[in-house]
Amino acid sequence: GSTDARSMQIANAGTAAGCISIPCRYVHSQSETVDAGDVESCIQLLVEILANPIEL
Repeated sequence: GSTDARSMQIANAGTAAGCISIPCRYVHSQSETVDAGDVESCIQLLVEILANPIEL
């Protein structure tokens, strides 16, 4: 699958974009399921990434 990041890169002449995906089962359904530990790990990853300046 793809995300909106692809469209952003194309529309904005190469704008830097990234994606962090949380593993899940039954994606795009009423019973989509994730592990709470995976969600917490993604949050911690984002906190670490955003705590430091990003140089392009």
